[in-house]
Amino acid sequence: PPRRDNGASWDLMRPRLADAALRPAPEQIAYTRDAFRDLLRIRASSALFRLRSAAEVGARLRLLNTGPAQVPTVLVGHLDGVGYPGAGFRELLYFINVDPQAREIVLPGEAGKAYHLHPVHRDAAAADPRPAAAARYDATSGRFTTPARTALVWVVD
Repeated sequence: PPRRDNGASWDLMRPRLADAALRPAPEQIAYTRDAFRDLLRIRASSALFRLRSAAEVGARLRLLNTGPAQVPTVLVGHLDGVGYPGAGFRELLYFINVDPQAREIVLPGEAGKAYHLHPVHRDAAAADPRPAAAARYDATSGRFTTPARTALVWVVD
């Protein structure tokens, strides 16, 4: 297909891509590879991350943290696994925090549930230790704390 930007994006990025000071170090490359593998392991753990139709998405996915009080840098989704083949979990709650700061989200509808971090996040070999070290859930209030620039998953078995 023809380029829509007439090369303008590439022209803007060329000087930064040529800057040797911005080249990733081998350990940064390894971390990114391992973190991506962890995300693939999380995705493989539940068929809820691979819903097959718009009807299934409509029936099982609820987007939370919406409306005028939302924290705009945090995406929150709830997936209902009850009765879904291969779900692996009764419920999944995922957070994507693109903010450079940790964020707290209070979800009163999720209070009192037995959420715990996804097993991949709790694994001592996880590439990103921040979810296990800094993510928090207060079952009394439904308050979730998500570390800066982190994607993580909470589950109910």
